[in-house]
Amino acid sequence: MSSWWMVAKKKLRRAHVRLLRGSGGPEEMAGGMALGLFMALLPIMGLQLPLALVVAELLRRLTRFQLSRVAAAAGVWINNPVTAAPVYGLCYVIGRPIAHHLLPASPRQEGSGAAAGFDLSGLSFSGPDALEVGLGLIIGGVLLGVPTAWLGYHLTYGMVSRHQSRREERRARRARGLRMVPEA
Repeated sequence: MSSWWMVAKKKLRRAHVRLLRGSGGPEEMAGGMALGLFMALLPIMGLQLPLALVVAELLRRLTRFQLSRVAAAAGVWINNPVTAAPVYGLCYVIGRPIAHHLLPASPRQEGSGAAAGFDLSGLSFSGPDALEVGLGLIIGGVLLGVPTAWLGYHLTYGMVSRHQSRREERRARRARGLRMVPEA
């Protein structure tokens, strides 16, 4: 295998271990992951991580609802510069039909067959309107974000619960093994 793949596998393994060994219960870790996954699908590239951390901290301080900031950050990084195009493309494909029905029909440019390029007066590209694209991305991000967050919550909850119970079992076995057995 090439060295970049080994480095990537090592980093993914470290992130997985850090997530599992993080402080907090399964609810806290799973809630943070759900928040991060939801934020990852919103079309706010570059603001996703800070926004997820701020929301997690606000929920931590203002309510009794605790979210892991580490898990939120891990969830946000599902969408990164490498995966952004397919993720946002899927969001657009899902959200565009709804955005198209919500917005009034815009008059199409008439004239010669030449493409108009970018027109500031109507905020339209030669293809779909910019507002329709933006709204389609937002709607698609929310529509994909909710089930993704739900699924991420349940998968993370199960994974962290299993890890913590196995860790407790190992500790209990070690404690039993270290106790001295009284002689008869």
